[in-house]
Amino acid sequence: MKRKIKIQSISAWSIGIALILTVVFVVILHYGKNEVKRFEDATDQYIVCENAARQLQDGSDYLTEQVRLYAMTGERNYLDQYFEEADVTKRREQALESLKKYFDKTEAFQSLQQAMEDSKELMLTEYHSLKLVATVMGEKDIPAELEQLDLPEEEKQLSQKEKLEKAQKLVSNNEYRNKRGTIMREVSGCLDQLLEKTKNRQQRANTIFSDMYLKLEIAIMILVILLLSICIIVRKLIVVPLVYYNKSIMEGEIFPVIGAAELQKWAETYNKVFKENEETQRLIRRQAEHDAMTDALNRRSFEKLLHMYENGDTPYALILIDVDTFKTVNDMYGHAVGDEILKKVTGLLKKAFRSIDHVCRIGGDEFAIIMVEMTSDLKYTIEEKIKAVNEELGTENENIPAVSLSVGVAFSDRENSGESIFKDADKALYYVKENGRNGCKFY
Repeated sequence: MKRKIKIQSISAWSIGIALILTVVFVVILHYGKNEVKRFEDATDQYIVCENAARQLQDGSDYLTEQVRLYAMTGERNYLDQYFEEADVTKRREQALESLKKYFDKTEAFQSLQQAMEDSKELMLTEYHSLKLVATVMGEKDIPAELEQLDLPEEEKQLSQKEKLEKAQKLVSNNEYRNKRGTIMREVSGCLDQLLEKTKNRQQRANTIFSDMYLKLEIAIMILVILLLSICIIVRKLIVVPLVYYNKSIMEGEIFPVIGAAELQKWAETYNKVFKENEETQRLIRRQAEHDAMTDALNRRSFEKLLHMYENGDTPYALILIDVDTFKTVNDMYGHAVGDEILKKVTGLLKKAFRSIDHVCRIGGDEFAIIMVEMTSDLKYTIEEKIKAVNEELGTENENIPAVSLSVGVAFSDRENSGESIFKDADKALYYVKENGRNGCKFY
């Protein structure tokens, strides 16, 4: 037996899957929000790290440039710019503070701090050079760092030219360059480590974010597939059956048992009621069209049929029949016997004539037959049928007395037709009744 799908089950499964997907969406979005924040932080950190590296490099290069220019030119503005960078601008120190926010207590940052401490020691050499030049230039109001620096006695004894040469040598000899190069390599190495670490964090955040986005895409695809599936299922199990049901109602037919289980049950119930109602209507219609006692068509049906054939093109014969001396028999034997005679007459007439012919009871003992597809040249067939019926009725048995039929016939293709076919057939019947009964006369 084919399993029926219930709308209730589809609804429950759809709600369940929708709830699960909702939870998945909420989790992914929450997780994604955190990962986006991490990605943004990693990006900000990378930018800070790059800027700090540039500041460190620029600050160091600037100090070296100013001390060398002062040693070569002796111009005071280079001295002022040096100490403005060292004591006021402090790009190197600011860069360290920026990096500390993200990398404090990391090994690379601690190494960077140590490199900066070494750089400060190298600044003592630069102070030495600056002090020599300042002494030669007779500078007054020099920075406190230089004021506190005391030159060795042997340098004090040097000539002005020798002091300048000494100052220039201090910031340009191999020892200075090697120390500065070592410090800058250490700084660059530490910064590279910090940048690499930041890059890794950024890549990890990006990978997680991409993975989260992929999961979100998959979840959305599942949701779309679910919605399409629900639409297809609803169309197949609900919409299409309802369309067929509506068509069946319009055409007065039973419902096809299709669709969801609930609709199939509904269709089965409707079909049961429809068939019961159809049977009831058939019974009512039959009762309205047939004589209750003999089951022959009644006068109302006869009049409808006669009117239809009178206005049609089909050739037919109208046969009017009376049961001879029925009133006498009815009075003598009783109404019960009279009823049995009428039933017997009806049965014999139906048996004698074709199923397409219409046997009607139009009065108490009056019958009419509309014999279709019948022309006047075939009247012998009617004579034979009536003769056979009269022979049957003429045989008396213990329950029903013998009776006979008087019959008048008129054809639709008759010559010299009168006012109507009914009156012409009635005239023929009247002739038989006036001339001995138990016979058949044609108009």
